[in-house]
Amino acid sequence: MKEKIVVPYAPILVESTRSIGYSFEAAVADIIDNSISAAATEVRVCFMSHDPQWLCIEDNGWGMTAEELENAMRYGSQSSQNIRRKDDLGRFGLGLKMASLSQCRKVTVLAKKENKVCAACWDLDYIVQQGDWALKFYSENEIKDMHGYSWLDVHDTGTVVIWEQFDRLKQGSSKVQRAFDEKIEVTRKHVALVFHRFLEAENPKNRLSVYFNGEAVTGIDPFLTKHPATQPLSEQILRIGTEEIRVKPYVLPYLNKMSRRDLETIGGKDELRQQQGFYIYRNKRLIIWGTWFRLIKQNELGKLARVRVDIPNSLDSIWEIDIKKSTASLPHFIKKNLADIVENTVGRSERVYKYRGRNVQTDNLIHVWNSIDDRGKLHYQINRNLPVLGMLEKHLDDEGSVLLESFIKMLEDAFPYADVYYRMAKSEANVTESVLENNDVYLIADHMVQQVGAMGGDVSAFINTMDKMDFFIKYPDVVRQIKEVYDND
Repeated sequence: MKEKIVVPYAPILVESTRSIGYSFEAAVADIIDNSISAAATEVRVCFMSHDPQWLCIEDNGWGMTAEELENAMRYGSQSSQNIRRKDDLGRFGLGLKMASLSQCRKVTVLAKKENKVCAACWDLDYIVQQGDWALKFYSENEIKDMHGYSWLDVHDTGTVVIWEQFDRLKQGSSKVQRAFDEKIEVTRKHVALVFHRFLEAENPKNRLSVYFNGEAVTGIDPFLTKHPATQPLSEQILRIGTEEIRVKPYVLPYLNKMSRRDLETIGGKDELRQQQGFYIYRNKRLIIWGTWFRLIKQNELGKLARVRVDIPNSLDSIWEIDIKKSTASLPHFIKKNLADIVENTVGRSERVYKYRGRNVQTDNLIHVWNSIDDRGKLHYQINRNLPVLGMLEKHLDDEGSVLLESFIKMLEDAFPYADVYYRMAKSEANVTESVLENNDVYLIADHMVQQVGAMGGDVSAFINTMDKMDFFIKYPDVVRQIKEVYDND
């Protein structure tokens, strides 16, 4: 047997690895991963969209010595099989190089540690020229003229990653500046979502600050955890050996309880259905979201359901986390556990739509419409026990009562099921639950109270039941005003 070491030809291999599939935003996030792993508390993304475009990612992390920098610039600088720190966001030792060069032809890294600054550069054109793995190193005088040096100059430690020569951006668009600005905006939102738990950490010592050209990035919480109408469900722990997977489901508030800011936070009304599903976090860093992993299909009534899943980096292999840290696969042996959680969470989401956010188990309301399950076929009927119907019938003779019943049956039979479902599925802005002004509702309520009194009924008892009628529950101010006017406790 003969043995021969065959070294990959650098120009061809490096050009090939550029097409691994990084998006611009995923590539920037990969660099920020390194900053977080280096214990940075501040990351600044600086850029210039005018020609020649450049992007610079600065952090105040541990930094690197010249020897550590050389190792970090090496392809495959550490094995995915290595035991890592629990808070390490890296995996293959390829992210810095492959993420950067997927977007540009030249990446330069400056680092400061032990009061010394060093810099190295992968320049694809230089690699092609030399025909080898030729890594450039710079003297301190050369470094002083580079982007990011002023950042390192005022910090004891830190790292700066500089991207230049965006060849693919220029190939893909005739309006390069506009295309660059659009990518920056998408990246800003991506960073706000992917790192939201770092940006919003309750403990200031664990909080990360990120800036884009000096403007602070605010975290995007996909679960609206601080919204009073969000329903957090019980956290469950799945164990694999000595490791734990934490699963925490949430049901978002019904749309009419969300502000414009809330809707923007969760991706907008049009994206709500597509964003339902699992949100997989690796060391609190969002990896993948908006999928049920084929456990169930996305559906309109389940669009308020989101399930947070926290996994440690020690389980990367069974989740099949890829180099870009943007895809994952659901391990087979926890599918049954997660399927049960999904069924419960989606069921809660459906009940939010059915009862407009009220708890089904404690729902003793008087509904205008009753849902009737007739051997699996669902339809709706007007509640014949509504107080207002009783009042109306007392004012009608037999012929009038028959006519009223006929009219109610016409309303029930003409209920526009298909049209309502179609418009709700499209999340059209003109589909709304409330169409009356408070003044109109007050006149209705006041007239009903007077009729109860005129018929010798218990006015106080009637007023006390108003906030249990699903018509009036949408107008708490009206109910409160009626109680005040009639001095009802």
